[in-house]
Formats: sequence, structure tokens, C-alpha cells
Amino acid sequence: MKHANLDDVRNVRVVGARCANQETLHAYLARKLDFPEHYGANLAALADCLSEICVPTRITIAINEHDIDPGMQAYVIRFVQTCAREALVNENLSLVIEHY
Repeated sequence: MKHANLDDVRNVRVVGARCANQETLHAYLARKLDFPEHYGANLAALADCLSEICVPTRITIAINEHDIDPGMQAYVIRFVQTCAREALVNENLSLVIEHY
């Protein structure tokens, strides 16, 4: 996204406290990012879909580790790592982490 006009960037905001479970997180992402119907709703499928994004997209993850269900904390960390890894290799994807 080196030269994208900010008005042309698709923005998706994920609030960590709303990540009640894996299913909710993946359903939200699939809806917001227009993932295909066959999206597998797991981190491997997420990586595949993020690698194929071809329009400028910014994912903002707003996170406070104290607001995340303890059962989801490890998964949210892996989710953030997956997004970060894909943002490094896909020039149409950027990641912003906000701690609150």
C-alpha cells in the first residue's frame, strides 16, 4: 500500500474484546473482507485469503490483553502473527495494532 490514497483503502477494525471465540472472529473477517463462501475459518485459510487480497486493505487490531477471554488469548496472538506475516508479503495489505 505504498502509494494508496487513504480514501481508496478498505479499512477493517477488529476489537480484541469482541473476539469471543474463533467462529465469531472468522465470521466477522469473512464478512468484512469478502472472503469466498468456501473460506475454511481457521488461521491457515486466513493466511491464504490475506495473501490473495488485491485491493489496498488496512486491518486495525485494537487489543487489550485484559479484555480478551483467557481461553482466546493464545489464539488471538496467533491471529495477530498471521496477519502480520501476510502484511509483510502482500503489498496491498497493512496491519495496525492499537493497544488500549
